Amino acid sequence: MRTHWLLAALAGLALFAPEIASAQAPNLAGSWVRHAEGSDDINAKINEATARMNFALRGIGRSRLRKTNTPYQRVAIAYNAQQVTITTDGRSAIQTPANGTPIRWKREDGEMLNVSTDWKNTVLEQTFAAEDGKRVNRYTLSGDGRMMTLEVTITSPRLPQPLVYRQMYHRA
Repeated sequence: MRTHWLLAALAGLALFAPEIASAQAPNLAGSWVRHAEGSDDINAKINEATARMNFALRGIGRSRLRKTNTPYQRVAIAYNAQQVTITTDGRSAIQTPANGTPIRWKREDGEMLNVSTDWKNTVLEQTFAAEDGKRVNRYTLSGDGRMMTLEVTITSPRLPQPLVYRQMYHRA
């Protein structure tokens, strides 16, 4: 009798194990395409974040933010227990340890950044840190698994307030 009860309990756990695992680490792996209709207008968000800047510096700040915040049209994510790989718009992939340990990475314009990636509960968080500020990309999955939200937060001592915007993606 004990054996039957134990087998029934194990069978029940086996049925629910995939749900438990997916709740801890959502399936963000795969290719994603930008869904413009659900995404924020990045230029409007840049204007809002820089509105209180000194007039002489505002144009420079907006120009730099626009240059480094063009919306990703395609995002590809792959991960395992040891590393996370994120590729955007066919650029070189960024591979980082999955435990938040930063690596040195050279952006296309030559700027060196510290990049780290870590899971914060069900959010995949990628951080780019430079001398003059930080960008945090937070990737989350919708309840039905069909849409991904990328929330970007940029902070800098030069900005009067953080720049925050969201981009929506659907599976490719």
